[in-house]
Amino acid sequence: MTWNATITDDLLVKYLLDEATVAEWEEVEQWLAADARNQKYLDDFKLIIQKSQMPAANDEKDDAALARLHARMEREKAEVPARPLFTRTRAIAAVLMIAVGSWLAYTLLSQNKPISLQSEANVLTQNLPDGSTVILNKHSSFTYPAKFNGDTRTVKLNGEAFFEVAANQQKPFIIEANGVTVQVVGTSFNVKSSQGQTQVIVETGVVKVSKLDKSITLLPGEKVDVASNSDVLAKETNRGKLYNYYYSSELICDKTPLHELVQVLNQKFDTNIVISNPKLEDLPISTTFNNDSLNEILTVIHETFKVGVEYKGNQILLK
Repeated sequence: MTWNATITDDLLVKYLLDEATVAEWEEVEQWLAADARNQKYLDDFKLIIQKSQMPAANDEKDDAALARLHARMEREKAEVPARPLFTRTRAIAAVLMIAVGSWLAYTLLSQNKPISLQSEANVLTQNLPDGSTVILNKHSSFTYPAKFNGDTRTVKLNGEAFFEVAANQQKPFIIEANGVTVQVVGTSFNVKSSQGQTQVIVETGVVKVSKLDKSITLLPGEKVDVASNSDVLAKETNRGKLYNYYYSSELICDKTPLHELVQVLNQKFDTNIVISNPKLEDLPISTTFNNDSLNEILTVIHETFKVGVEYKGNQILLK
């Protein structure tokens, strides 16, 4: 065994009890690495500590060493404040508590992380956490929370969607679209927000539409168009039922102005129909198209109003 004058039984006791300083710990480690017999000596020393928890052995040498170790341990206790028995265990528990707390916080936050939908080139139907349903038109986006917390059910829309809102008098359903707020407690309606204008059409129930400090209430069959650069809220009667074309495949016209039908046809068929004669824009049309082709619809318009239909480049002119 290679001995070092600074490696005393006292130091080994401190080392084994994890009470040595960093410098002392490094010194013992170097001593152990210098000679395998040093490790054997330390192992014997550990055995004495283990026996200190058992009845005295018959080996007098071991008994003497055990007594000497106990005496030194008592002196260590008297000179240095006792180290808590479970210091390391408590530290580990504290770390675990922080880790578990962080995990729970992350889980709770991630569970309510906003969900974003993008319909791209297809109509998308989505059930919401409160039992409401939203039908998202093509090229639209919609954001909602995974769980409706608080006093309201707030969502955001960019594009067009039809809503069937589950009734909840205590928790209003709120849609934010292009600076306009649409609030209901349980109803069905269509919201379209594009090209600097937001349109709301009510099918059932009551809908409150607000912008800045102004608001208006809509009943079934009523609509409002709000420009992004204006806070004027003026409701009017909605003619027909063109707004549901993207999920019903129907175009229901009831004295509907021709320009409104043309606008929907351009969206539905991704075309560019232009009314070249302004006198034709407000001509009322009453009919229902159900899965009709664009050519079939244009033929009906031609026969109804005796207008010309001209294909010119990428445009279809009504004149």
